[in-house]
Formats: sequence, C-alpha cells, structure tokens
Amino acid sequence: MNVMGGEGHVFDMIQRAKQNRKMIQDRRDRMKDLVEKMNEKPLTGYPNKLAEGEMEQIERDIKSREHDEKVYYTRFMFAFLGILLLVMLVVWGMWRMLGA
Repeated sequence: MNVMGGEGHVFDMIQRAKQNRKMIQDRRDRMKDLVEKMNEKPLTGYPNKLAEGEMEQIERDIKSREHDEKVYYTRFMFAFLGILLLVMLVVWGMWRMLGA
C-alpha cells in the first residue's frame, strides 16, 4: 500500500505562493505608477497667490473665531461651576439639616 497524498497539496501551496508574489509585485507597480502620476501634475484648485488684502481678512476671521470660541468655553465653564457650586450647597444644607 503506497499512499502519496501530500504532493498535490504541496504543489498547490507552491502555486499560491507564486501567485501571491506576482500580485504583490503588481500592486507595487501600480502604486509606483500612481505616485509618479501624482507627482507629474501640480495641485489644481488652489491659487498660487491670494488677492491683495485677502490674507489679512482671513487672519482677522481666524482671530475672530478663536475669540468667539474662547468666550463660549469660558461662559460654559462658569455656568458649569455655578451649577456645581449650587448642587454642593444644596447637598451641604441637606446634610446639615439631617445631621443636626
């Protein structure tokens, strides 16, 4: 009784390894082509120069937004701390009433 059952599986594994190496190489080639293609063309849609005074307007808008955000978060913090203080006073008062 001569059984040789593993040779087919080994051959399949070797074939799959070859196919995988080829797929990996193809993927690398596609990525290389894509990178070369991206580097050929300059980015479009972005102006090289801004109109006169436009940069100053953008900076003013950014500073205004930053200031508005600071004011918003400061108000939120004071409101939160006020509510927390009120809750603590109520709990303290109830504790004093029940303890006395």
